[in-house]
Amino acid sequence: MRKAETVTSVPPDAAATTTRSPVLGWRHVAVLVTGPLALAIAGVTHPAHLTSESADWWRDLHVVMLPLFPLLAINVWVLLRGVWAGVDGIVAVGARVLAFVYAAFYTALDVLAGIANGALVEASTSSGFDVSEPKSIIFGQGGDLAEVGVYSLLASSALVGVVYVRRFGLRMLPGSLVLLASSYSFIDSHVYPVRGVVTMLGFGVAAVLLAVPAVWASRTKQASPAADRGVGC
Repeated sequence: MRKAETVTSVPPDAAATTTRSPVLGWRHVAVLVTGPLALAIAGVTHPAHLTSESADWWRDLHVVMLPLFPLLAINVWVLLRGVWAGVDGIVAVGARVLAFVYAAFYTALDVLAGIANGALVEASTSSGFDVSEPKSIIFGQGGDLAEVGVYSLLASSALVGVVYVRRFGLRMLPGSLVLLASSYSFIDSHVYPVRGVVTMLGFGVAAVLLAVPAVWASRTKQASPAADRGVGC
């Protein structure tokens, strides 16, 4: 007699365990809007030009923004929380790496063109030295490094959109496009008012448009008996 073959039942959502959707809660939405909103508020007070009169606040403002610009990179990581496996996981890893590159290189702009140049011009008001040439050199170096950062963020944002549209469908297209448009505007807007401020608000709007449907999807999945468990950051 033949031995009875053992049939192993496969959960209907087994394939989903290798391509998990972003797993977000309402606390993540709060995190996502914090950075863009803080940068928008800071941008409202950003001087249009670096002069002897504005140098003091120019320097201090960029010290304040030093921990704020990396929050745009953290947003990428939060939006992709739980996405590690499958094709989406590969795309998500690429987005995370590019977000890290942005944070590293754009911070250089903040330090050089913001803090260093602000301090340089402020010191020149009392010393009387002409700092126009070193100021120009520092602005140029900071701009070159920032260019690497902003284009990395643009590419990272595009990959975030790819993951969200693949996982949730075309309803994520508006949020993905707003994120992409904000990243493109950021290339040359910094946080200068008015466009830079609107750009920062755009990052916040995009995060909400993407995250809120993901939160509802996560809550629905957790309510299901077949919900995935143990998904980490």
